[in-house]
Amino acid sequence: MPFEALVEDVLLRIFCFCDISTVLAVSAINKALRRIALSKQLWISLVLDPRFRDALDLPPPDREKLESLSTEELITVVENAVAGPGPLWDSAHDVSCSATLTSIRVPLNDMKDRSGARLLPGARYIFGRSMTQNRLCIYDVWSARRIWERLAQVHTMCEVDLVPGSAIARVFFVQKGGHPNTHTLHVEEVDLTTGASHEVFDFGLDSIISGVMPWVIMGDFLLATVLYSRFIDAFLVLINWRASTLVGLGRDDFFHVKLIPGYILLMYQDTSPPCGHILVATALEAFSDHWKSLTDDGAGLAAQLKAVFPSTITINSLNITTQERLEYSGRPMRSGLMCVTSDPLCAGACNISVYAFQLPEHSPRHVTLRERFSTRILSMAGAVRGAEARSVVAQAVLCYQFTPGVDAAGGGCSLRLVSARRVSHQKQAHCPRAVLPLSKGNWIDVVYREGKCTDAGRH
Repeated sequence: MPFEALVEDVLLRIFCFCDISTVLAVSAINKALRRIALSKQLWISLVLDPRFRDALDLPPPDREKLESLSTEELITVVENAVAGPGPLWDSAHDVSCSATLTSIRVPLNDMKDRSGARLLPGARYIFGRSMTQNRLCIYDVWSARRIWERLAQVHTMCEVDLVPGSAIARVFFVQKGGHPNTHTLHVEEVDLTTGASHEVFDFGLDSIISGVMPWVIMGDFLLATVLYSRFIDAFLVLINWRASTLVGLGRDDFFHVKLIPGYILLMYQDTSPPCGHILVATALEAFSDHWKSLTDDGAGLAAQLKAVFPSTITINSLNITTQERLEYSGRPMRSGLMCVTSDPLCAGACNISVYAFQLPEHSPRHVTLRERFSTRILSMAGAVRGAEARSVVAQAVLCYQFTPGVDAAGGGCSLRLVSARRVSHQKQAHCPRAVLPLSKGNWIDVVYREGKCTDAGRH
């Protein structure tokens, strides 16, 4: 039976599991399915899909308003949401010029350091610390209430992972152990609906470790920086907390490491001049021969780390899935910042935004005395040295799309440059869709910034 011959209700239900990119493609190339692909019921489902909304940090949806729109207007809602607002620096004097704003106030009477509060991906939850006691807290912005707290040591640093498609968060943090110079790694799983939580990973590190800093948690994997007392440099350690295994990564080779489902994203520096950076995506399957089991006792782990760290992995020893050299206008660049978000239109894909800068070209030609004198006079006369530097060092934002492969080893995945734009300052590279403005009262405001749209497209 042809796919098009299925009952309309069945086809509609199937389309509800598809991403927006697939639905648009079907509506454009298949006349038999075009009517269903453009049905209002389907597009309401797509606009309300948490995967779409979380990827764009959108405010709580107004379902009644959405149901009053036509399919064409719903598609406009999607277009406006994806286009997003302009950078904050464009609208400093008139915030209404490039964005529509939705503000929600959350009472945080006992938060110790509001400047340290941060929005979690999706911009529905705030992670912070209680003032009255040393407690880690998660607040639900939409309901304006605290839903979870846990006692923690002072200055505990944490990373949080929101499990896609569920109301589950996992909090990864490191605390000092009961004995001097010992550390304990914890992962707490939190039900964001009920606030109930339980520990899913707890592992103590022997005194051979002089320091640990959590970097990221994604699914079953943790990244942490570990300072081994017999070495000056720190090492990155990748841990599968569910399987209780680890693998050591060489810190000297890796920069800006991120985890996404099934893959690790990182930068490494080219060894040949001018030593620009290369963006690499590698399937976690590439580490299959390198995992070592975590032992249950600190003494055993100490011996294990002695073996792990001297033989840390170098980038050339891995089966790299795909990579792209950072370039702008044909010149190599170095990365200063990397941000990774889910693609709102294509399920499983992610968007990678890299703020990068070009190194000045060192010309081998002889610089004349007149040129040296002119440069010196300009500097003394107030021609800011930064202006001189900008004439030879460009800054840009490079945007890539990563599409995962069809198998665990990363076969068929792609990493492609989508856009590149020049900027004059690093602040211009950051275009947050949801922000936490500083407040002086006993509350914190969450402001959702959306692209300007018509009244029909407001949602």
